[in-house]
Amino acid sequence: MTVARVVIDVPARALTEPFDYAVPPHLVSALGVGMPVAVPFGPRRAVGYVVELAAESTYEGTLRPVDAVLGTALFDEHALELARWVAHEYVAPLSEALRLFLPPGGAPRVVRGADGTWVYEGRQTAPVSTRIVMRAADSPFTPRSNAVVQRAVLEALSEGPVTLPELSAEIAGAAAAVRALERAGAVVTTDARRYRRPDTARSSAPRHAHTAEQSRAVDRIARAVETGGTVLLDGITGSGKTEVYLAAIEAVVVAGRGAIVLVPEISLTPQTVGRFRSRLGDNVAVIHSRLSAGERFDQWQLALEGRVNVVVGARSALFAPVKDLALIVIDEEHEPSYKQAQTPRYHARDVAERLISIRGGALVLGSATPSMESQHAVETGRYERVALTQRVGGGSPPPVEVVDMGAEFADGNRSIFSERLRTELQSVMERGDKAVLFLNRRGFASFLLCRECGFVPECPSCSVSLTYHEDGGRLQCHHCGHTATAPVTCPRCDSPYLRRFGAGTQRAEAELEALVPGVPIIRMDADTTSRKGGHESVLARFDAPGPAVLLGTQMIAKGLDFPDVTLVGVLNADTSMHVPDFRAAERTYQLLEQVAGRAGRGPKGGTVIIQTYWADHPAVLAVMRREPALLFDAERADRASIGYPPYVRLANVGFSGPKAPDVSEAAARFARALGDLLPHDWRVLGPSPAPIARLKNRWRWHLVLKAPPGADISSLLAQVDAATPGIEGVTRSIDVDPAGML
Repeated sequence: MTVARVVIDVPARALTEPFDYAVPPHLVSALGVGMPVAVPFGPRRAVGYVVELAAESTYEGTLRPVDAVLGTALFDEHALELARWVAHEYVAPLSEALRLFLPPGGAPRVVRGADGTWVYEGRQTAPVSTRIVMRAADSPFTPRSNAVVQRAVLEALSEGPVTLPELSAEIAGAAAAVRALERAGAVVTTDARRYRRPDTARSSAPRHAHTAEQSRAVDRIARAVETGGTVLLDGITGSGKTEVYLAAIEAVVVAGRGAIVLVPEISLTPQTVGRFRSRLGDNVAVIHSRLSAGERFDQWQLALEGRVNVVVGARSALFAPVKDLALIVIDEEHEPSYKQAQTPRYHARDVAERLISIRGGALVLGSATPSMESQHAVETGRYERVALTQRVGGGSPPPVEVVDMGAEFADGNRSIFSERLRTELQSVMERGDKAVLFLNRRGFASFLLCRECGFVPECPSCSVSLTYHEDGGRLQCHHCGHTATAPVTCPRCDSPYLRRFGAGTQRAEAELEALVPGVPIIRMDADTTSRKGGHESVLARFDAPGPAVLLGTQMIAKGLDFPDVTLVGVLNADTSMHVPDFRAAERTYQLLEQVAGRAGRGPKGGTVIIQTYWADHPAVLAVMRREPALLFDAERADRASIGYPPYVRLANVGFSGPKAPDVSEAAARFARALGDLLPHDWRVLGPSPAPIARLKNRWRWHLVLKAPPGADISSLLAQVDAATPGIEGVTRSIDVDPAGML
């Protein structure tokens, strides 16, 4: 007897193991690993995926049979191995991990077809043009119903094969007639698949000779492709990292192998894809969430069939079925958007490293501001660092000026624009150049800030800002639970100008229109880019000849390359400094350095002006002086002393529900179970209310688990999760190696 071990496509954490099913004799030769099947599951039929074929089962009862094979294999042994690792590492059901590798589409289900067979529904299929050919003239056929339409179809086919859309355009009812003719044996139909490609303008930028640093980087990546390993491409903004990626990928493609390129923002995809297609032609597929489900499926299918060697996209593109994968590139590797927010909560960087170790080849992590985790991996020998220290074409990064907005306020300036930025912006517009204005709105948390001295209330034991809560006018630390009453005046200088901090893009847009009348103000935020093609439309408007101002949030801070940008202004550098997260200083530096890199990329040079109430913050000084060590040396010491990544491993366990007492009790119950099994050098912080204590009418609590570097934090969490009963209405989520603590 042949036994199929099947993972049921049901997102339940309790279903951690595959189920055994008997394979009927007529299906033995048709079944293989990775194939979707219809199987009985309780009183219903469900979709499952074969993960193993065996000669016997350990199940003592009678095995139920597989009903039907629903299609060809959707993943291979390598993908299955990676899915098992993802499921274990991120404490997720194997079915959820396998879904990462499946074709784009809705939740799969199986239904009984009109002819009694089982039909696989829910996964998108590409548009199909049905090609119809008439059988030999001596094929016996006599129309029995709808004879007029069927004869019209046969007459049309007598002149040669046609497609169903062509017939339907000429003959009403042609589709039904074709089905009847096919059942009668009078015609044969075949599917001619038509693939849709997203419209992406190809870049016409000329190819330049490589610098010595670029050549060394390309050579080192080529060696890593052969020997395996991870290369951290640490290159300043404008140093030509994308050209290094392109050259390395071209070499891989010439060898007949494949590559995957990840970018952190959908807004970067048009420019990136344009450059890649200018070099690689149509040998590039694009996968990201702004495409329709059908378009994503088409791109996925191109990779599956080996029609393209290169896939470019956001986080999910990592799981595209690229043939003979040899190279993965993760651009802007420090970006938190590479962390998945839903189960399984994987980090693309870590999954890519595991994928390359399974398949062989190289992983390239590129950034002008590498994450502390990647820097630590270099220091410990896990990654190799390759530096690009010079801008392509010569020149230096633009000078950075810092404006103290506290002093501006003291001088009577109530605008969100300093006098220095106002003057420089008007000058740039008069010259016909372009400017980028960045409004830092990272994080949700409201905090109090004194507009005279820059004071922000902080937790006395955690070195993070206290979050302002409207209810009761209180301040709270969401790490240790410390609370305080919000002061009426500034505790440092007794100023009454203690206000919640923050300004929106719409207010900034209105002030800009008055400041530079007649100049196009192009706003790029979630509101202006929500529609399909929104990013491309905004960037095309900004790229048009003549002066213009691009005003936006984080999506403009990285990857964009416009040589006419001679001014970058940061309207408020402070918001991300005060987010209650241990990575706040690091991410502030990364944001400021990245947005500063948008200026001076052309021969005209440029200027960067950073407005802040905290002019001597290490992140601001590091950008102004071009000395990252000013920030990172202090950050390493702090994190090592108080125990935060990369010097420990973290997991954040969250609980949410409609009743606050139930949520707090569920969190306490899990914490007690965890404490009973905790090794001596591990720690549990909390449980305590989550930073956003209530969201969408659900109360939220969390706890944080700390473990030594390299510890198997997942096994312990999975054990406690399986053994700890829940409370009705309360959901539990486990985030291993979280990107943030919010």
